[in-house]
Amino acid sequence: MFDVDAHPDVSQAITEVEQSGINVAVSNPCFELWLVLHRENQRAHVERRRIQQRASRLGLIDGKSIPDAALRLLSESYEEAKRRARELDVWHDENDSMPRSNPSSDVWRLVDRLRS
Repeated sequence: MFDVDAHPDVSQAITEVEQSGINVAVSNPCFELWLVLHRENQRAHVERRRIQQRASRLGLIDGKSIPDAALRLLSESYEEAKRRARELDVWHDENDSMPRSNPSSDVWRLVDRLRS
């Protein structure tokens, strides 16, 4: 699992990891997008700081921590966030965007794996 943030070559990193037989989950631009998807859609390209600020305004983060009060909401809205993240994949595909373009999040894949 990694954020895109300012990673110098995301495509190369993903290719190398997958060629090693390791599953990878990417959140573009950052993990906080995944948190925001629990509350609302995000279709437009978004800068890391803006999505972090939005997650903070929504009460989903406090600095780099997830407040206890947000944990229940995140758990209860998991399926909604997963649906939104998967819709972003379809949206990028329909618009001929590169897979995992901004905004996108594969965190649901990791969570599904952990839940099984």
